[in-house]
Amino acid sequence: MNIVVTNPFAWPHVRRGAERLLNDLANYLGGQGHRVTVYAMGPTDATEDREGVRYVFIKERMRSRRRQFNSLHYFAWRLQHHLERSDADAVFALNYFDAYAALRARRRSGRRLAVLFQAVGIPTRRYFRAVPLDAWFFRTALRDCDATIVLSRFAHDRIAEDFGRDTQVIPPPVVLDAFERVADEPAADGTAPSVLFVGDVDEPRKGARALCLAFVEIKRTWPTAQLTLAGRVSDATHEALLKLPGLDALRDDIRFVGVGDVQDLPALYGAASVTVLPAVWEAFGLVLVESLASGTPLVGARHAGIVDVIDSDLVGRLFDPEPFAQETANIAGLTAAIRDVIARGKTPEVRAACRERAGWFSWQRLGPLYEDAIHAAVANRAIA
Repeated sequence: MNIVVTNPFAWPHVRRGAERLLNDLANYLGGQGHRVTVYAMGPTDATEDREGVRYVFIKERMRSRRRQFNSLHYFAWRLQHHLERSDADAVFALNYFDAYAALRARRRSGRRLAVLFQAVGIPTRRYFRAVPLDAWFFRTALRDCDATIVLSRFAHDRIAEDFGRDTQVIPPPVVLDAFERVADEPAADGTAPSVLFVGDVDEPRKGARALCLAFVEIKRTWPTAQLTLAGRVSDATHEALLKLPGLDALRDDIRFVGVGDVQDLPALYGAASVTVLPAVWEAFGLVLVESLASGTPLVGARHAGIVDVIDSDLVGRLFDPEPFAQETANIAGLTAAIRDVIARGKTPEVRAACRERAGWFSWQRLGPLYEDAIHAAVANRAIA
């Protein structure tokens, strides 16, 4: 088949979960023998060949924080014209802006183009109140796309409740090879645990602030414990975290390693005693699966997509994030969960359970579900 995969942004210009899924899905479908073209925004209008996948970049314009009209709307308008001229069998859109553009292109061209929409976030009715135009785009995508896919049961339930639409749950697959090759470190004796956070430190809902406060309590139990925060962090956030109560005295035990290189991640996971993601409203949490594939257990909030990953005590602990507004305030619950995982240790049984759980989210297992969804949409459109 001739398949187009779209998203407003692409790796490496933007490095988030959606951009990683865009890259990996395009590569997977290309590896299955399909002709794949990716459309996304970039610094300039350009085309690239990436391992047999053609990337078409539309120059980003109208960059603005204003949600009423910005580069995403411009991308949808430009993308529609590209897709009108395309001979694709299917468009797999990772954002409602490009899903709407594909539907417009289908209507204007009169072709039997199958359009699939994957909601990579957790859309809610409240999110769209300030921008009626975006609400219209989103509702149109839910109503008219041949399939709507979400990443978690939580997202499925929210869309059903807020918009009255049924969706298909397919978790985002993760390329596990580099993480599975991480050598098992000797089992830690519990005296010098290493706590790891991987995510956007600047984004409050991710919970880096809560983790830093919990780390103060962890140090009371394990005085030689270390905390590593990997991900985007501004100077202002860096200093604000170190000014939290009890943190200034622990500066030497907290590492901010920044975004870094993707190839550095397996070693970070492998060296950690526990990977902690105290995030709320997390669509899924790819970093959790990467940690599991490296044999390292987890602590996460019992909220949104994280619940679909941590399914047993052997692979980690969930804590109740309530109460929360932008971020969890349950420092005691987070601390207790981290203590439990550290105290149990990375035993051979724990490592094996972590890696087995990670396998449930591999491309070998989930990739065919994405391909089947595309095949079904194309077949249904052909007889529509």
